[in-house]
Amino acid sequence: MSEHQVPTSTGDVGPGVTEAASPLAKAAAALGDAVGRLTGGEAADSSEEPAKTGVASALGSVVSGLAGAARAGGKGAVVGGTFLAELLTTTVTRLPLRDKATLIGQHAGQDTEQIADSLEAAASKVSGAIGGAAGGLAAAQWFATPSLIAIPVELAAETLLVAAVELKLVAELHEIYDARPPGELGDRATAYLGSWTAQRGLSGEGQTVGLASRLASAGTAALRKRITGRLARNLGSFLPFLAGALIGARNNSSGTHKLSQRLRADLAVHPQLIPSQRLDPA
Repeated sequence: MSEHQVPTSTGDVGPGVTEAASPLAKAAAALGDAVGRLTGGEAADSSEEPAKTGVASALGSVVSGLAGAARAGGKGAVVGGTFLAELLTTTVTRLPLRDKATLIGQHAGQDTEQIADSLEAAASKVSGAIGGAAGGLAAAQWFATPSLIAIPVELAAETLLVAAVELKLVAELHEIYDARPPGELGDRATAYLGSWTAQRGLSGEGQTVGLASRLASAGTAALRKRITGRLARNLGSFLPFLAGALIGARNNSSGTHKLSQRLRADLAVHPQLIPSQRLDPA
């Protein structure tokens, strides 16, 4: 087990794929495993940068999963927003989500805002590292023949991996701010997808239920649009040489940081069960 892997008994982790699975399920399993390797455990919440080899390996496994799906359904289906939205939806219940008790235990003595700082910093570093790894992979492609032939799948892999890292952050921020949506993991996963799509925190059970209902209908189109927009933004990772690595790292890290700040602004208005010195008690 790598230093970033979380045991499956910690927090909410969906079941693995042990039987013959569809290409979509296999790609989702690869994506969930990659997120677990990069973001799970106390090591990922430290000030250390993720190991480049580990990030490249995780990204490569997601590329392989998407390539398998591409062979089954055609490359156009893989890079299209509809397929990516379906894959991300399938992946949410496979993410290694830590519950509040686990997070408190891994951040002993820290209050709500300190834990949120740690989660935000770790997720931003990981998403930045993913952009850097994708950019480095793209730089190598410019010297290959034929040039850039594999980049669409790699671009989709980068986009999905960053989105999944952010979904884990969304879920864990809701945990520590005592805003966990009701229901089983599958129900909460729908709410977390809605939160990520809207880039806003869930506030109260009524809003959570309403959001889940909207996502089941028109929300799917919004999720597809959000992912397509992220694909376009991540094109900077695929500039020639190493410029793409620098741009990809910066854009991804900044995007994750901004998402966290928006969610925290929404979630911090509720009474917190973990005392914080930085939140106005009024």
